[in-house]
Amino acid sequence: MNVDEAVIHDLERYRSEGYPWAEWDLFRAEAPVYWYERELITPFWSVTRYADVKRISGDNETFANGKGRLRLDLAERDQRFWDGYRVRMEERGWDPEEPPDFIYTDRPVHWDMRRLVAPEFTPKAMRSREEALTSHAQLYADEFAKKVETEGTADLVEDLAVKLPLATICEMIGASPDDWEQVHAWTAVFFDDPKLMRFAKANETKKDMRRRMFVEFEEWILEEIADRRATDCSGPDLISILLRSELESEPLTPQQLLGYVRVLIAAGNETTRNAATGGMIALLQHPEELAFLVDRLEEKEMLDNGVEEILRWTSPVIQFARVCTRDTEIGGQIIRAGDHVGIWHASANRDERQFHEPYRFDVTRYPNEHLAFGHGAHFCLGAHLARWELRAFFRTALPLLPGLRLEGELERVGHLHVGPIQHQMVVPS
Repeated sequence: MNVDEAVIHDLERYRSEGYPWAEWDLFRAEAPVYWYERELITPFWSVTRYADVKRISGDNETFANGKGRLRLDLAERDQRFWDGYRVRMEERGWDPEEPPDFIYTDRPVHWDMRRLVAPEFTPKAMRSREEALTSHAQLYADEFAKKVETEGTADLVEDLAVKLPLATICEMIGASPDDWEQVHAWTAVFFDDPKLMRFAKANETKKDMRRRMFVEFEEWILEEIADRRATDCSGPDLISILLRSELESEPLTPQQLLGYVRVLIAAGNETTRNAATGGMIALLQHPEELAFLVDRLEEKEMLDNGVEEILRWTSPVIQFARVCTRDTEIGGQIIRAGDHVGIWHASANRDERQFHEPYRFDVTRYPNEHLAFGHGAHFCLGAHLARWELRAFFRTALPLLPGLRLEGELERVGHLHVGPIQHQMVVPS
């Protein structure tokens, strides 16, 4: 295989085999900045080395988020997303050219939007949530252990990993626990899960079902916003905070509010769940690392290191895209203004130039300056939340894992931006 034959955008490959590690290795070695032109996807510069990914991520003026291509995807899926978004906005009488959410903006707008809720995601704020995170995590771990005991099997994803991040972000926006399962179903339609048709109504096509559920999700968010307005927006939840906030001395528009809450729910749910699932699988596949952490469960530093290695190893966010705003040179290649650039976070997290033995899962690895949360102006707003969630999660899940073994095939969804793990069964060992 040479670089001109290597394919890193095949959704079926991501679904059936997982990340294309061998191809990324090849690109890092031979063509770290490569003009990737293949069928079914709009061409882009593929950037695979750690230093280059970090440099581009840190230069928001040269490599912009707000130029229309935020994530790499197949051209047809890109078009479907934008067409669907514009139609829904027009149906509401809103501006179809308004960015879907603040992630699609650059400084200063991005920072002005981000700072509205940033205090709720600081380490100080996370410490105030630590007791609730621990309580939830223990409850879900106990329920999971009981299911394994009574039924002889359980799903690492649906029976355990989805629960803590879903509950946490729903609590943070002030959603009723009665709605949490429905929120989980609505966010599932963001991905082409082969089992999505379980949500379809009689005689409903997959396309119609996805559109209906997108609209239902947005209507529910708008209802939540209306509920907060009815209580004078006085609560500590994220929706109330946004309703009390202003941009340039003006309140957020309903369209901005919808986009903000939608992205908070989606980002606060999917990626942490996949890190939790992938981390459990990695530990079960590396029993010596699992035993090391279980023996040192009360040593905070060891658990922290383990979580960081899980984040590097699983790399839940595969890539982001940028649009170049001015001619510049990266890795010996001239990238022209208007060119699209794909930065592969997962590849960067296996770069041997940055990480010693990058294909060794090592829970003692330190330092571990991975790019699981990105870098620069668009560094993940929820990074501290994810870390606190994963620490609480593994503190309660680790004691259960030595008594389990993986059973059956891991089921994924083919996706280029995140790596959704849909199911992985376990049985008593």
